[in-house]
Amino acid sequence: MRGVIFAILASFAWGLAPILFKLGLKAEVSNLFALIVHNFSAFLLASLLFFALGEPLKVGLRELVFISFGGMLSGFLGLFFYFEAVRHGKVSIVAPIASTSPLWSVLFAYVLLGEGLNLQKLVGVFLIVVGITLLSLSKQ
Repeated sequence: MRGVIFAILASFAWGLAPILFKLGLKAEVSNLFALIVHNFSAFLLASLLFFALGEPLKVGLRELVFISFGGMLSGFLGLFFYFEAVRHGKVSIVAPIASTSPLWSVLFAYVLLGEGLNLQKLVGVFLIVVGITLLSLSKQ
């Protein structure tokens, strides 16, 4: 149950964030500057919570490298593209399309991690594609 509650909270945060991005990017703010502000504010909050909660610092070099590259992909490159999409598109269309990352996660998990595919996963991927198509057509 705890996982579901946190997933709902994450969904709420990720649902509201694009609205704030759209409002913040209206003033011709550079995407790179927006990324600096975004990542610095996330860094500050994470640092405060990390030290306030007394989290143990346990990480190996291999894990640190993977987490760093993941951060470069999601925290920089993904957000850079996302800011461009939000700046030039409608949030109601851009946000759901950008939220199709599970589609890519299923594919990459199959290819890179050797995770299995079953009918349920394939139907889920199909529904994501159908949803993207419907949203894309709805802009007209």
